[in-house]
Amino acid sequence: MAVFRARQVARIREAIASGRQAVRRAGTADPRVFARAFVEAGGAQVPGDPSAEASAALGERLLASLAAGDTGSDTDPALNRELQRAHAEAHWALALDDDRIVGFLLDLPAEALETPTVEAMAHQSQGLGPGVFRKADILVLQPECDGARFIPVTDHDIEC
Repeated sequence: MAVFRARQVARIREAIASGRQAVRRAGTADPRVFARAFVEAGGAQVPGDPSAEASAALGERLLASLAAGDTGSDTDPALNRELQRAHAEAHWALALDDDRIVGFLLDLPAEALETPTVEAMAHQSQGLGPGVFRKADILVLQPECDGARFIPVTDHDIEC
């Protein structure tokens, strides 16, 4: 399975920040708002293919799918990953302004947890508990984590 290279991860991380900022300015968890800013910042990346052409093509497919109201593709895992990212990050962006939410629990599919590096990440602690990441963090998951969800965690959920 192809993975994101270091430069791709950095580009995605920067584009997520741009997308979150656009959502916060708009004040709505609209994945299309996130995706426009994300794609414009070059965040749509094909694992293992850092070419500008691959990125542009994926970005176009993402924007077209969101405009059409598509929820996914049986034949395009890269598109599915970006559709899921657009929806999750749009909600995450608004959570940054919600004082009740302190982080997000990374909920991984069982298949992903079979990989030792993914299992270790799921048990990593940032001071909020195993697998809970601070709400200001920007996580870029590798394709082996496809299907992961982020569950909001409030301060009442954290054990002392």
